[in-house]
Amino acid sequence: MSPKTFTQLAIENGLLTEAQAEECQKLAESETAAGRPKRPDEVVVEKGYMTAEATRALNTALERLARDEGKTSPQRIGGYEIMSTIGEGGLGVVYKARQITMGRPVALKVLHKKWIKDEEFKKRFLLEARLAGRLSHQNLIQVYDVGRQGDLLYFSMEYIDGETVEDIINRDGPMDQDRALNIALQVLRAISYMKRFDIVHRDIKPGNIMLTKSGIAKLGDFGFVKSKFDALLAPDGEVLGTPDYISPEQAMGTEDIDWRSDVYSLGCTLYHMLVGNPPFEGTGSAVMRKHIRAELPSPREFNPSLGEGICAVLERMMAKNPADRYATIEELFEDLEYVKMGQDPKAPRLDAGRSTILRAFKIERSKRDRRENELDVLKRHNLWMKVALAVMGLVVVLMAVVIVVLWARLGAGG
Repeated sequence: MSPKTFTQLAIENGLLTEAQAEECQKLAESETAAGRPKRPDEVVVEKGYMTAEATRALNTALERLARDEGKTSPQRIGGYEIMSTIGEGGLGVVYKARQITMGRPVALKVLHKKWIKDEEFKKRFLLEARLAGRLSHQNLIQVYDVGRQGDLLYFSMEYIDGETVEDIINRDGPMDQDRALNIALQVLRAISYMKRFDIVHRDIKPGNIMLTKSGIAKLGDFGFVKSKFDALLAPDGEVLGTPDYISPEQAMGTEDIDWRSDVYSLGCTLYHMLVGNPPFEGTGSAVMRKHIRAELPSPREFNPSLGEGICAVLERMMAKNPADRYATIEELFEDLEYVKMGQDPKAPRLDAGRSTILRAFKIERSKRDRRENELDVLKRHNLWMKVALAVMGLVVVLMAVVIVVLWARLGAGG
């Protein structure tokens, strides 16, 4: 990862156009070649494109950037070559990197240096990697490898060439209902899959949902995941999650939470996708109090085009009491599909055509889930077959070595 130049930084900050930067770079090079050494920033001032004060400020920023990159972004970690920084979370920094042995791009998450001495955070970081590494679902970001280099802990993940749902909303505003429902259904499939392993994500939000260029939603960031190992990591009553999307039971520090907490957070995420902002505003603590006590603002206040059906689904997904939310994930699937077909989920009955379509949805989903289970079994079977073949190969080699040694000894004895 090469350091930024003066002209690159100037272009990125809107201080120079690309044409101006190229002109100044060429002038500096020609002057230097003629025996009159000159830097691009000096030419920029002479041409009147920037003031001397502005160039000094930019050079200072460039020096600081180079220092910071030297401290936090090593060129190589383990078997990975760092290419650029993707983002930063509560536990670590995520880089785009190249796995040298495979030649493929990956997302490399490295534990923050500030947590290196904190055993609890190190355990949570490794738990995130190991749990995510055991999961295999098309709507979850796949973890490849976990490693350590000196004091650095890291793990590599599937690199998604796309953007987060949060990025899309920030750029384009609210999503149309069909697109938002499609993303929500995909994330719900991931929740349903994790439920089979008694895993609660605890941080479902637009910033943790990546969309591939083909439109596949990938849920990532398992830093706050709740599993059967949780008691080893966090004291009772610890509040984990992002305030804008946190469930009431999480906000209260309730220990016994389940998949319904993720459904609440998915409801907040769907609300955000449809109206362009989270349900509640304010400081982190104020927002958490609103999740616990305040009535849900009607999404139609922000987006009048929304129908009664989707509003009813959101209200049930985001009920304060988990017992008032959907009793099963299957029921929520059905209601989201009803809305997707233009049907009000509160309606007492569906016409025959709609019922037939819904049955087709259910059959197709059942087939997909069965295929996913079969793929999981096949992957495990293939892994054991590879191990068995490797062991057999080793045994054959050892036997061959033994035979050669015995033959040599017999020949020497003869």
